[in-house]
Amino acid sequence: MEEYLMMGLAYGLWRRKASAALEKFGISFQQYQLVRQARRRGALILSAAARELGMDKPTLSLVARKCVDAGWLLRSDIVADKRAARLSLSGHGEELLDRIEAEGIFSPEFLGDALDVLGSEERTELRRMVDRVSRRAKDVFL
Repeated sequence: MEEYLMMGLAYGLWRRKASAALEKFGISFQQYQLVRQARRRGALILSAAARELGMDKPTLSLVARKCVDAGWLLRSDIVADKRAARLSLSGHGEELLDRIEAEGIFSPEFLGDALDVLGSEERTELRRMVDRVSRRAKDVFL
């Protein structure tokens, strides 16, 4: 259990700093995750996006609504299922992501890098182990 707490602390500190950096763009970290996911994956189904981003459906619905209201995402209902919706990236959302990327706020130079104490081989091994643990967590917890 100690390992979970340590990973959570490191991620929480990084996320807090990333969230603060996103404030000047008027977007929260969760909103950024969803808009970025729409860019990477194309049109998203809300329930699948919730699973992929590790959010519960009510939280993702609220985040999605705010992204649609801001004009970063477009929402279209799925005809076959009135309860389901598809989200896609808007031009305004594309421009926002471009501005965020151009600013380089997620670079180690901007946010810092707690992993800089590891050598390249250690980082590669850590990435491999975290990937293995993440896949197992999905089996255990979902």
